[in-house]
Amino acid sequence: MLKKIILISFISAAAFSCSSPAKKIPVTDVEVATAFIRDILDNKFDDAEQFLLKNETNKELFSRFKKDYSAKKEEVLEKYKKADILVNETSYVTDSIFIFNYSNSYTREAKNLKLVRVNGKWLVDFQYTFSGNL
Repeated sequence: MLKKIILISFISAAAFSCSSPAKKIPVTDVEVATAFIRDILDNKFDDAEQFLLKNETNKELFSRFKKDYSAKKEEVLEKYKKADILVNETSYVTDSIFIFNYSNSYTREAKNLKLVRVNGKWLVDFQYTFSGNL
């Protein structure tokens, strides 16, 4: 009986110690924008891609961006990973188009990110980053 109690205690302790807190799923426009940017800064493009508006232009631009970004020197990528996201300005063009102007603490270069709400979900329209057209 004592062996069973010890075994159950050991298994329970192992199960609880291995579980990590659930990652909060971004829902709002600002949450999605910052999650997308953070994933890119951390070189986690597979995670960032889940927030991408799925169309051929976005897929192609994102693939090219990923290739160029990943080719940077390791020390530069580490600086991006340590960088903070700085929100410069946010604005709504319409109730389903949101512009997120930001920079990061490493480069300080201001950039715009366009989010669109599709079926109640905010997604990044990556082509706006390059064209600037709404």
